[in-house]
Amino acid sequence: DEAPPPQPDFTMKGRSAKKLLRQVDAWHGHLTRVRDVVFQSWQTSGVRPYELEEELPELGPVRWTVQELLSSWELAAEGTALDHCVVSYSDQCADGQTAIWSIGLQREGEETRENVLTVAVDVGKRAITQARGRFNMLPGQAPRSAQAQKVARGRYMQMLNRSDHVLRLWMERERLRRDD
Repeated sequence: DEAPPPQPDFTMKGRSAKKLLRQVDAWHGHLTRVRDVVFQSWQTSGVRPYELEEELPELGPVRWTVQELLSSWELAAEGTALDHCVVSYSDQCADGQTAIWSIGLQREGEETRENVLTVAVDVGKRAITQARGRFNMLPGQAPRSAQAQKVARGRYMQMLNRSDHVLRLWMERERLRRDD
């Protein structure tokens, strides 16, 4: 199968050999989980992307982005980044029933965007049907699984909780409602 690169902006800048090897191991794990995924791509849902720049006390200046995922490979990469199964929505996205969006942030001076929250939109109803973070965590709620509790000890929980604010601003601008 031929597909676009999963990380088109990948760079070695700022990466140690140890970190790169960890990422290669994670990528190999990702490949074993998504090897049965058939590559599909689809057109945008018509909902507009969103950006917000702000300064957060705990993170400094950040740029939030809300971007639509337009292929099964992008869904697989999102699922790998956040340890959930969003790739299973591939057929619904290809049929135009569902649009999947990624909310993430990029901190000033950093090369990469951090995925924080995945959002499913029912295109016909213009309604949010799900919004999940790593390990299917929900903004503003205590983590349930041991994996999620471990992640919550770091700065991720702060980002996840703030992502709900970004989601609400985007929903208001795009006149989306919540159905989750």
